[in-house]
Order: sequence, then C-alpha cells, then structure tokens
Amino acid sequence: MRTILVANPKGGSGKTTLATNIAGWLAGKRQRVGLHDSDPQRSATQWLARRPALFPSIAGFRIDAGRKEMKEVGLEWLVVDSAAGLRGDALRDALRRADAVVVPVPASSFDMAATADFLAAVADSKPIREGSTLVGLVAMRVDARTRAAGELDAFLEAAAFPLVTHLRDTQVYVYCARDGLSVFDLPRSRGEQDWVQWRPLTRWLARLSR
Repeated sequence: MRTILVANPKGGSGKTTLATNIAGWLAGKRQRVGLHDSDPQRSATQWLARRPALFPSIAGFRIDAGRKEMKEVGLEWLVVDSAAGLRGDALRDALRRADAVVVPVPASSFDMAATADFLAAVADSKPIREGSTLVGLVAMRVDARTRAAGELDAFLEAAAFPLVTHLRDTQVYVYCARDGLSVFDLPRSRGEQDWVQWRPLTRWLARLSR
C-alpha cells in the first residue's frame, strides 16, 4: 500500500481539496484507494458521504482508524488528509509512514510563513534526508493576474522541494466539494482545463507505482 500524505500546518490551505481530488483520480484509474480523514473537522468524510454511489468507489477511514484496519481492506493507495497543526512527533510519524508528501500552499503571506517553518521541519526528518519519501509543493487557488501569485511563485521557487503544479482559483472545486466529486469525475466540457493543471501532479504521483 502506497501512502500519500497531504499536509500543511495551517487550516484552509487546501489540504482536503487536494486529498479528495487525488483520491478521485486514483479511483478513476480503477485503483483500490482509501481516504483517511485525520482532520477533526471531518470535511473529507463529509465529502465521501455526498459521493454518488455510481462513481468510482473510495474507502473512507475516520481519524481513529488503525493501520491494520486499512491494510485488511486490501488497499493499493491510501490518501491521508492531515489535520491542521501537524508537527512534532505526530509529523515525524506521518512522514515515516508516507511514500509521498503533497504540500498545498495558497497565495497568502500567512500561509507562506507557516509553510516555511513546516518545510524546514520536513526537510530535517529522517525519511526526507534519506530520500525514501518524495515531497512536492502545489500552488493553490492561483490567479495568475495578481501580484500575490508572483510572490507565491518566488517563495515556492526558493523552497527546498519542487513546485509540481499550479491549481487555479475556480468555483469548480467548490461545486465538486458540495457534490462529492473530483474534477476527474466531471465531463470533459467542465473538467478539461483543470485536468491540464493536474497532469504534472498526477504524473509526479505515478512515479510511486514504478
């Protein structure tokens, strides 16, 4: 079972958006995927409850689910939607269990400051130093016309980990969250623009299966 940890210590950074859409992409590829909702707000669990029964299935796990319970389902992939404030021993344990870490970063000075400290802690962890766990950054809710987008790019380009892709600021994600969908569940006429933005990230994640 390969584990993808979606993490950022600041609330509202886009963790659940990334986690649900990654899970939706994997499910659409006919992979046996689980979504572990580690956030007390239970947003990912609520998203799963709204997911239409006929769409590719995703197994849901609450915050107190054990590793053994997840393995017994026979998962190929586990996507972890981590809680805000992940740090210290909890962060080290999560990194030890992860094959890849995806870090969402919105165009906000508060988010960038919180992410800088978080990335320093991640870089100092043993799995990252040894290269056994991949780390990738995703620019979230980006409006390329704004000054904030340029500031975010400058911040991410100076980071120790690669910037994998930019995801635009669009109501498409709001509608998907409301309906229990991922952008990959949408018809081409509604989803293609976002599929293009996701392609670098899905290719990056596909490296885990090689």
